Amino acid sequence: MSLILAATDRAELVQTLGTELVYFGHQVQLARTGRRLLDDLDTDSFDIAVIDLLLPDIDGYEIARQIRLRSSMPIIMLVDTLEDIDEAPHRAASDFVLNPIDSHALDLRVTAILRETTHPTAGKHLRHGDLLLDRRAMTATMGGKLLVLSRTEWRVLLELSTEPGRVYSRDHLIRNVWGSAHEKTRVVDATILSLRSKLESDPAKPKYIKTIRGFGYRFGPVD
Repeated sequence: MSLILAATDRAELVQTLGTELVYFGHQVQLARTGRRLLDDLDTDSFDIAVIDLLLPDIDGYEIARQIRLRSSMPIIMLVDTLEDIDEAPHRAASDFVLNPIDSHALDLRVTAILRETTHPTAGKHLRHGDLLLDRRAMTATMGGKLLVLSRTEWRVLLELSTEPGRVYSRDHLIRNVWGSAHEKTRVVDATILSLRSKLESDPAKPKYIKTIRGFGYRFGPVD
């Protein structure tokens, strides 16, 4: 069982964090303000923090910064727009979840992050042809050259490349990257096009991210 330190004052998020995550087997200590969360931080040894970016007293990024001064525990940030993710300070959070939240998807995110934290060397580097992904540093290099990826592009790439050869539907990517069942699938296609422009020598004939017509996308295997 994981011990989660969470902060939000929005009723719908209180329900998700305070009730639904408990149903999945987590223990949650919920604060309604950022200041209360920081006070609670000293009361126990928490496994992970889940923070609403829009808190009534202190914004989530400042809360994350202050947590980082006192603890190395992973942080999930709950945000309302894709712009919140792309404009976030570097390494402001271990992961981002887009509102409205799917509690099952959030449970999977928490579990995956805690598993990686417990086994920090497992799967740290992923190499696929000339592409090298560093999951801990959140960097991608192609032939030794650093690729400039947005946070969303990075998360899509990491999701696809975790199981090379597996076909991922657009709905799966929406749930696991954007964390919402209500986003339109065209945002997935736009992100894939942008990724291909950075990964592929010939985006019209992709080697890394391939379209499986009628189903979704597949990462490799690299030809």
